Amino acid sequence: MPLRTVHEAKTERLEILAADGTVDKELEPKLPQEKLLEMYRKMFEIRVFDERAFRLQRQGRLGTYPQILGQEASQIVPALCLKPKDWLVPTYRGQGAYFARGMKLRYSLLYWGGDDRHARFPDGNNDMTFAVPVGSHLTQAAGLAWACKLQKQGRVALTCLGDGTSSKGDLHEALTFAGQFKLPAIYVIENNQWAISVPRERQARTATLAQKADGYGAFGLQVDGNDALAVYRAVSEAVARARAGDGPSLLELETYRLGHHTTADDATRYRSEAEVEAWRQKDPIARMRKYLESKKLWDEDQEARLKREAEEMVQGELDAYESTPAPNPLNMFANNYATAPWFLVEERQELERLLKLKQAQQEVVELPPAEGRFP
Repeated sequence: MPLRTVHEAKTERLEILAADGTVDKELEPKLPQEKLLEMYRKMFEIRVFDERAFRLQRQGRLGTYPQILGQEASQIVPALCLKPKDWLVPTYRGQGAYFARGMKLRYSLLYWGGDDRHARFPDGNNDMTFAVPVGSHLTQAAGLAWACKLQKQGRVALTCLGDGTSSKGDLHEALTFAGQFKLPAIYVIENNQWAISVPRERQARTATLAQKADGYGAFGLQVDGNDALAVYRAVSEAVARARAGDGPSLLELETYRLGHHTTADDATRYRSEAEVEAWRQKDPIARMRKYLESKKLWDEDQEARLKREAEEMVQGELDAYESTPAPNPLNMFANNYATAPWFLVEERQELERLLKLKQAQQEVVELPPAEGRFP
């Protein structure tokens, strides 16, 4: 008996805006001038912030920090395709997505400075906090999408992951569930080519990461992640399909991590400068600027003004970060258990004793009262 073909699949790639600023007119999204300028401004501002945050860490004024240098389009643009009541579930490298949704950058600094009291989002936003454990948020996003479907309010859940995370079982479980129940979920793989020191080709034998969608009944598409127009079109269409009840999407945004994995990493130990330079030529901000200039929407004076305003804004956020009173160290014991176990009670008592001793020996500012519940 001859073999029968029961299923065939293909994976497509979307590119609209080339590195030199030229555009495919047939695929170019028809966006208002205000939206195009917002995309560029947000990408520019987050880069100014990102570079300043990196320097802060090197100066000992910030904890470990994950740069998004080079990934501005894949960070900023997807978030701009959502409504405030849609769910956003980013990775730990998600400060750009939060910023696009209106979060003040001081809260990102406070978070990476070790003060998680200040992971605050704008009122009315459905934003989840950073997911530092790799992949743990993917099933949570499926659960949120299920709730969106049950509530029948037309909301969607969008989550992001890296190319390394795409190899974890969490994605399999999340897509199995999302595909089976046709959930309004969008999974965005920010393929920045390196999972710390492991290159993309070691993550999967597949030609693309987007084609993994086919095994779960999800829509899959590979996108030039440094092309803001392509990212906007791909994500906005995925959101529209989700709202229409057509199920989940898996989008692979091919981009590049120009910086280190985090400030605790040294990327020069495992990749060449030639590779970095080749990707630097595909810079998402530079190509977006060329596009705006070709449409007579941008010029040198506007660029200079944006640079000045962005630096002033970032400095204001830095000042707010460094003027925020430090938290009471005893807060680490609060709100973890309904009834604290004996060893935590003893540890808290020991820390409280040491803090009082330190205050007695030195002239220090009195700590604010401890927050939260500690039974």
